[in-house]
Amino acid sequence: MESQSRASRSDRQQARPAERRRTSPVGGRAGLFLRARGLRLAWLGVVLVMSVVCPGSEGFAATTDFTVQYANYDTAAPNDTIAEAGIRLRNNTTATVPLSSIVVRYWLKKNGAATVTPACWWWSPSCSNITLATGSVSSSGADSYVEISFSSSAGSLAPGATTQPIDLGIQFGVNVDETDDYSYSSQTNFASWSRITVHDAGSAPTGGLRGGTPPSGSVSTPAAPAALTATAVSSSAIALSWSASSGATSYSVYRSTTPGFAPAAGNRIASGVTSTSYNSTGLSASTTYYYKVTASSGGSESGASAQASATTPAGSAVVAELFDDFSYTGTGDSSFRSWWSLRSWSGGPGVSGAQWLPSNVSLVADPANGANKLMRLKATTNGAAAGSSHAEVMSTSRKFRLGTYAARVKFYDTPLSGARLFGDKPIETFFTITEYVDGDPDYSEQDFEYMPNGGWGQGNTSTMWLTSWETTTDKTSSLVSGSHDGWHTLVIQITSTSITYYIDGVARVTHASRFVPEEGQYLSFQVWFDQLDAAQGSSRTYHEDADWVYFAKDAILSPVEVDAKIAGFRSSSVTRKDTVP
Repeated sequence: MESQSRASRSDRQQARPAERRRTSPVGGRAGLFLRARGLRLAWLGVVLVMSVVCPGSEGFAATTDFTVQYANYDTAAPNDTIAEAGIRLRNNTTATVPLSSIVVRYWLKKNGAATVTPACWWWSPSCSNITLATGSVSSSGADSYVEISFSSSAGSLAPGATTQPIDLGIQFGVNVDETDDYSYSSQTNFASWSRITVHDAGSAPTGGLRGGTPPSGSVSTPAAPAALTATAVSSSAIALSWSASSGATSYSVYRSTTPGFAPAAGNRIASGVTSTSYNSTGLSASTTYYYKVTASSGGSESGASAQASATTPAGSAVVAELFDDFSYTGTGDSSFRSWWSLRSWSGGPGVSGAQWLPSNVSLVADPANGANKLMRLKATTNGAAAGSSHAEVMSTSRKFRLGTYAARVKFYDTPLSGARLFGDKPIETFFTITEYVDGDPDYSEQDFEYMPNGGWGQGNTSTMWLTSWETTTDKTSSLVSGSHDGWHTLVIQITSTSITYYIDGVARVTHASRFVPEEGQYLSFQVWFDQLDAAQGSSRTYHEDADWVYFAKDAILSPVEVDAKIAGFRSSSVTRKDTVP
């Protein structure tokens, strides 16, 4: 490949739509919060929700179970497209309370905005332990609310303890007047604020009150979802999508093999869905399935959508495939080099000035199986671009387009050596790509990109990005928050009409037909840095391991079928195979 084939990837990654290039909370106790964006956490090792002892001058009211303390992180721009609130909770009771048993509600007006999109930008122990939803009300101070709920992994709050601040960002897409929101205040330092409320989990919007004073008014039942579509993406999966229902906090999905069915508990296959898409998996081949979707808010469920249906195709026969389990003597092995190239040329993606080193790729013994080998990629840094290096392995053949792609990859949160510094933003990847030519109408790319230390608008939250490119400017990204440390089977199904990403057998997202590749692609693995902690001069090395890679040309295999294929190769002692023309 020519060096320019990847040269502009860095610019394209940096252009990802982050929620906001913003300043993180700085008004709290020293050492507990993120400083301005680009600086690092000043504390390490916080694993659970910890007690923060607050001075009596803050004047907590003990008349309710919980007190909300609030600081406005966006006072300088109360009429822009975004609201940002720091929210922390104090337990005023004498009992330890699981955070999963309560929810927090922030009340606002949309002021003509078509959508309200909330995001957790930072929280300790992790934003992955928080779920955000929106709902509708009718009152003089609010027509909507954002609800913050907690997973069981969020821990418990001891008597008298206070959570770390939740950095809540709310995007509107247009300029809105935040000052007329019921929960708005211009206070920039944390202080008690009764207009952000605490409720029992699962309660109606103004019910189950545990702290604060909600606005008076009624709850709107959302309308039934519209424009439901069903698309068969494989012999065992159907992708659903629908239009958002105003005021809905979640959706339920119903399925039947009988047309005209009535939604009921017995045919409900999913509830609490917070997106407007769902992947129905584990289906039988050559079977027609019928679907309906309802919207919910505050315990009130809408009527059902119009019915949509799709028929799964017959199972695909594999007539051409590639398999490699990286059982080579080393990266200098002539067989390895006939299949794979090691990058040494400069350019993007990654930190400008860092090297791409072939020596950062090696074949190592599998600790779990001495007879097996793993391909290891490393990225190293001492905080300076000149002291940093990346790694890339790319197939020598560019012949992969429609079909099933798969790899078994081990991602790491903890560096191979040195300290884990959240100011470093390493990216561990498996992806497919054409030659990069700026403006090429046939350019394509499908990415699994894991950022163990966060990044791209996610703060320090570990995040897996699933991204499809059509041309060098048109792309769509989906994310899965939370740690992916450990082994994962990654599968991409690409048909003529869709791209579906699976992680460990679970369909995570389906991207539309316009992102389907139009030309042959390479297979590739990379580890690289999007950002460095320049304040830390110690040496550290980040890495990933790959056990095997697989491609079935023009055949759509389920993750279970992929696993069976790999098991068959290994039981027959097949270490590599390539019949793809």
